[in-house]
Amino acid sequence: MHRKLRLPSPAIAIACIALIAALTGTSYAAVNSLAPRNSVANSSLRNNAVTSNKVKDRSLLARDFKLGQIPAGPAGPAGAAGPAGPAGPAGPAGPSGSASIRWALVKADSTIVAQSGGISMTSHSPGNYFLDFGSAQNTKLILATSAFAGGDTTARDSTIGGPCGGTTEGMVCSTANDTNHVHVQTFNTAGVLTDHSYYVAVFG
Repeated sequence: MHRKLRLPSPAIAIACIALIAALTGTSYAAVNSLAPRNSVANSSLRNNAVTSNKVKDRSLLARDFKLGQIPAGPAGPAGAAGPAGPAGPAGPAGPSGSASIRWALVKADSTIVAQSGGISMTSHSPGNYFLDFGSAQNTKLILATSAFAGGDTTARDSTIGGPCGGTTEGMVCSTANDTNHVHVQTFNTAGVLTDHSYYVAVFG
């Protein structure tokens, strides 16, 4: 005699299916908890899921941050000066100067005892000396000053000089009245024209 096979009730079948599904989900979670390295995609992370306590200290690099997110540190101390560079090339030579100086040292008796050259005495009267420089001197700087030539150490008032020729730079001279001549006058302490030694120089 054969025993009749009884089928499970619908309730038992549903319970079995639920149990299988639950066991399968647990196994899937367990397997996924052992996911290989670098297998978690950005889309798998919720916003704000990674916080400070989940990041290993000192494990991030500067390149892991967006540009401008890490402020620059303070400037370091200045380094030592580098070696001097080579000297630059020499500049072009400037134009040659055209200025010249002509001068004479004259004793009280009108003798020229030293000079730069080309100067002669044309005329002399007490305290008045007319020197020929051989070219126009009226547009040049003329200086006259006292000297000790010939042992002349007596006190004096002043020594002055300027060009002849009646131009705006000088005067009308009583003799040799042209711009080639320079008139020098020497005075004693009373302001009277008196012979004294002197230097006269023309610049330009």
